[in-house]
Amino acid sequence: MKQLNLLSISATLVLATGCASSPAPTVQTGAPASTQVSKTSQPADSVIEGNFPADSAFAKIQIGMTQGQVHEILGQPTDTKTYQTGKAWIPFYFGPDTMRTDEFYKGVGSVTYTGAGIGGVHWKVYRAVYNSAEDGFAK
Repeated sequence: MKQLNLLSISATLVLATGCASSPAPTVQTGAPASTQVSKTSQPADSVIEGNFPADSAFAKIQIGMTQGQVHEILGQPTDTKTYQTGKAWIPFYFGPDTMRTDEFYKGVGSVTYTGAGIGGVHWKVYRAVYNSAEDGFAK
């Protein structure tokens, strides 16, 4: 009976620490003030970076946007790459960051989405990097 109580207490602690919220994402150089989004549901290292022109389509990208919203702005990517994160292997982790997808846009940069958890895949912008020298293909 004591082992069962200890097991349930341990499981509760694991679940409680896995549900802690992370600090708001940051926006680096070149990003207009409109891209500074405070989404506590996004990981702390979410970022939009690069020296992009304020009037470019890339300037409209924001942390937390859906994949469909980004495709309306930038169009279809040149190439994509999907992979699992280490969180996919954590027992009792039910958060949304178990998979990521990188989309590459030739001459524009790349957008990384995070998603996959209980209930399916819901891709949201995790990171966007403007790079006018982007070749558009996954490495």
